[in-house]
Amino acid sequence: MDLEALTRRVADEVRPYTMAHPDSLALTVAIVIDAVERDVEGDVVECGTWLGGVSFASLLAQRYAFGRVVKPVWMFDSFAGLPAAEPRDGLAAAAWQSDTASPTYYDNCTAPLEKVKAIAAEFGFSESEAVIVPGWFDQTLPAFGDKLAERKISALRIDCDWYAPVRCVLDQLAGFVVDEGRIIIDDYFAWDGCARAVHDYLSDNDLPWRIRSIGRGDDVGAWMIKRTHRAQDQSS
Repeated sequence: MDLEALTRRVADEVRPYTMAHPDSLALTVAIVIDAVERDVEGDVVECGTWLGGVSFASLLAQRYAFGRVVKPVWMFDSFAGLPAAEPRDGLAAAAWQSDTASPTYYDNCTAPLEKVKAIAAEFGFSESEAVIVPGWFDQTLPAFGDKLAERKISALRIDCDWYAPVRCVLDQLAGFVVDEGRIIIDDYFAWDGCARAVHDYLSDNDLPWRIRSIGRGDDVGAWMIKRTHRAQDQSS
């Protein structure tokens, strides 16, 4: 399989529906394809989808590579924008959220739910393939906890910016990620609150998971491999 060509193809199709850096999108596609090829247990979950571009890329990549969607993608988002930034999210976060005229504001990352559903339908994804769950994470994640605990998570993508939602996702879902599953933290280098939430979660749970940079720079995002049942492999 030509993974680079596959990534370019899906990236071109979803570009209007994502703000993700190309390297972050490419890593997500690679992780999903690898999980299918290795028959890793669990669905794909994205928390913070905006218009759904990365989720749809994960689904399209499976369709093109395997002829069908093997792993459904759960798409959790408030679809009402981001909550108010708190002091622990940092001065830059507060400045961004107050600059409503900025071209990067995107209406506080609001994404109309019906528009996202329409995009999913245009791509031809069923409701069981693109599982769209609207609402605030502290309400929706516990409500679907039993289902996700049963199905497991092979890849978890966290793209929700501030401390509170990032910590909520980790607290609620990291336990359902399978051993050797991948966790992507899109905003780790972007916002203080996101980095703090990751550090606090790892420290509070006495976890040695390595934080790895996406791409060649330190400004795209980060990811981790969940390793619970064996010693960390420092070489990978």
